[in-house]
Amino acid sequence: MMRKLFFVLIFIATSHAQDTLNLKEVVIKSPLVLSEESSLPLSINSWSTNGHFRSIEQELNTVPGVWLTNTINAAQDYRIAIRGFGSRASFGVRGIRILLDGIPQTTPDGQSQIDHLPLHLIRQSEVVRGPAGSRHGNAAGGVISFFTIDSSTDKVSIRLQRGSFGLLNSDATINQNLSDDSSIIGSLNYQKIDGFRNHAGFENKSAFVKLNLQKNKAEHAISILHFDSPYAFDPGGLTIDEVSVGRSQARQKNETYAAGESVRQSQMAWKYKSPFRGGELESTLHYSPRIFYGKLPFENGGLVNLNRDFYGGTILYRSLSDSRFGQGIIGLDFQNQRDHRRRYVNLLGTKGDQTMDQIERFNAASAFGIWSAAVGKSMFDFGLRYDSHLVALDDRFQSGEETYRRQFSRLSPHVGFLWKINQSSTWFLSLGSGFEVPALSELSANPYGSGFNPDLKPMVFNGLDFGFRHKKASFRWEAVVFYNIASNELIRYELEDYPGQNFYRNLGESTRYGIEVDASIYTNKYHLIQGGLYIASYKFDYRETEKNLPGVPSSTANLGWTYKNNGWKVLIDGSFVGEYFANNSNTIGIDPYGLAHLEIHKQFYFGSAFIELGCSVFNLTNTHYFDNIRINAFGGRFYEPAAGRHILFSLKTVFK
Repeated sequence: MMRKLFFVLIFIATSHAQDTLNLKEVVIKSPLVLSEESSLPLSINSWSTNGHFRSIEQELNTVPGVWLTNTINAAQDYRIAIRGFGSRASFGVRGIRILLDGIPQTTPDGQSQIDHLPLHLIRQSEVVRGPAGSRHGNAAGGVISFFTIDSSTDKVSIRLQRGSFGLLNSDATINQNLSDDSSIIGSLNYQKIDGFRNHAGFENKSAFVKLNLQKNKAEHAISILHFDSPYAFDPGGLTIDEVSVGRSQARQKNETYAAGESVRQSQMAWKYKSPFRGGELESTLHYSPRIFYGKLPFENGGLVNLNRDFYGGTILYRSLSDSRFGQGIIGLDFQNQRDHRRRYVNLLGTKGDQTMDQIERFNAASAFGIWSAAVGKSMFDFGLRYDSHLVALDDRFQSGEETYRRQFSRLSPHVGFLWKINQSSTWFLSLGSGFEVPALSELSANPYGSGFNPDLKPMVFNGLDFGFRHKKASFRWEAVVFYNIASNELIRYELEDYPGQNFYRNLGESTRYGIEVDASIYTNKYHLIQGGLYIASYKFDYRETEKNLPGVPSSTANLGWTYKNNGWKVLIDGSFVGEYFANNSNTIGIDPYGLAHLEIHKQFYFGSAFIELGCSVFNLTNTHYFDNIRINAFGGRFYEPAAGRHILFSLKTVFK
């Protein structure tokens, strides 16, 4: 029904579309080659947003091929999968590169979190679907880039949001021009919620400062981000019988062992850009320490203390895009990660004897080159990257310190071709490759004892995209057929002897193929209809039989209507999620479901200032579904129920 409704509305909107308001073309930065979205031989989406609460998850869920879950369990962070890459993550993001203003938020070993990002300041987001190893290296099954606001207008904004389940969210932001060549942005944010489920509350606060300075044609951007979450409780997974008794309950062991986490993280970054020899030189440096203190729902080793230092830098030279030889990029990249991981006995939430003390290091060095050139109506895009990784573990807990080392290297090429039929229509073909080295936490989760799991190997994948784009002043649509093949697919599992602890194994070859369609239509200057659809097959070899990759649906669809006029904004969107599975053997299926959301905002102007009132209703139909599925969980504890209908009220004031 959702798919039929999608195509009916697209047909109606197309027949009434008027060229009264242009769909803006933006410059895309994630692929490193700077170009408009329609001129790249890549499957890529971009959008602008005002950064209100939950806007990121709403926008990501409308991108075909992107699957986002775990939106309400702050102790586990968002789980994001792009065409199945990242679906194995038990917490956070795996297999996908995350960037903020061009600064990597993904550690060298491929782990990402976005709970610390200043999402209320995001002005533009980009998603690259498909392998991007030649551009971004390890764990680039897809790329998500966020860009913070960069306003030249002096203004102050204050926002307060209150919602169901004790939600409180507030932020204050100032934009100030210091001179003709410099400006500063500063923001404070505070969030707190009790949670839909028992033992699910969290609290966090963050601060962000960005200084932009231009001097002698050189641009400098210095940013500082600090995030502090004193607590985020984990309600755990339930069995289906427990869900039927009460969807809001927590797993008893998670409450008994006070499962959850506290996190403190900072980031200091410097970005430099200047003209150089007829082109542009760009470099970045960053340093990010993270202190993590977690409690897991078991005794032996169930309390984790992790101190992380993550730092690195990139330098690249980009030739002029209007050169008759095309645009070329060469660059060097280095990233280093040092984790000091200690584990203790969890005595019902208090620290007991130490069970682990080890230093884990992941060093990455890369060199890459990209060349893109237009020939008549065609465009060619080539790239090659070499990555070398050294992984080491120093076990300090044993009587005699032992050191374990593993080294991985990989050459990742890509080639793309684009052909413009006319000003409105474009065909493109892209062949890319990538790889994913097991993360430090995955390598050190060794069921055989201390040291690295000797059986884990990197996953290697190749992907082919064939797409068509059509864009006019008020109408845009795109369709992409993709095919990916991967070897040594990584999947997580649990063992009876280690309840609640995650382990990982390689599962041979997997294939991913399908079609993705999305469209945007202005029926007139006040009404926008947007929709997306993907139908895919994610298969992998399991015990000599072919199974569906667990944790990711084979089909989704979404459809939204936005109305803007005279200070009003009304948004109604709906989504459909097809069946998927909770375990490797595909014996536990998750039923299809549909969701709907409603937003209403109104702005009132008082000279140069304005006030915006807003109300959002999530899960309008009060659907019973699951916010997260814990893949291959032992004892049938797969299910984390989502909230029913809930409301968010907002008040925003802006002074210029």
